[in-house]
Amino acid sequence: MNERPKPIVRRRREPYNPRSSADKGKDRWVLSYADFITLLFAFFVALYSISLKQAGNEKQLTETLNGVFDAVQKSVKPINIGDPIIGEPDGEEILEVEPEEAEESVSKGEEGSPDNSTPSQIYDLLNEVISSQFSSLTQSGKVSISENESWISLELKSGLLFGEGEYELTNEAVALLIVISNILNSYPSPVLVEGNTDDQPVSGAAPFSSNWSLSSLRASAVVDELVFRGVNPKLIAPIGFSSEHPKVRNRNDDSRAQNRRVTLKISKLRTDNLYDYLFN
Repeated sequence: MNERPKPIVRRRREPYNPRSSADKGKDRWVLSYADFITLLFAFFVALYSISLKQAGNEKQLTETLNGVFDAVQKSVKPINIGDPIIGEPDGEEILEVEPEEAEESVSKGEEGSPDNSTPSQIYDLLNEVISSQFSSLTQSGKVSISENESWISLELKSGLLFGEGEYELTNEAVALLIVISNILNSYPSPVLVEGNTDDQPVSGAAPFSSNWSLSSLRASAVVDELVFRGVNPKLIAPIGFSSEHPKVRNRNDDSRAQNRRVTLKISKLRTDNLYDYLFN
């Protein structure tokens, strides 16, 4: 009896792809690059900290390091290489705020009544800090401060705070807001944060629908950062004006740049709650 031949089982061959093994690890260089950038950043911070310590100013060293690392963790923007936008302090001295004196001065006034000591201290301190520590910003017009009978106005140009068409704070903006928050924490007052844009419509690729959204988001980003730094949330609120409150006429690129701004309006009247101060 003849046996039937066994069928030959042929395995299906996998198509050979010479790039498959290489593609698996093509992005591994990003990890090494990120580690290198982190170490390089730490190296320059260490050099800067050594120079401060040699000058005998340990308090400035601590505040600088804390501010730098907080700013890096808070922002998703890359660290700028080269001269920073906000400039460097002109001297080695840094202004110190005494909260104890602020509490004594605040207790002298009645709620809802003018308190001459606290507003003058806020204005003088902001003016001194900006003119001494951030002189390049005032000279370039990116930061300005003024006052009237009711408000102290600190105007920050959007080019300093945000990228074009964006509402995420830059590292330079976070560093500046850290200084501002220290003053507001020491001399608490009602603060309105006003966002303003130019008259150009937003692009179709933008994650917001109009300049109303953009101005509100930018004002909210500044409020979020200040509250994160300890400012009382009951004393601060954002408001967006879109392009309806221009500083100058929107004639050209320069005038539109002046209208793109965020203004911190600090009240000269005392209150424990901004809502009651505005609406009651």
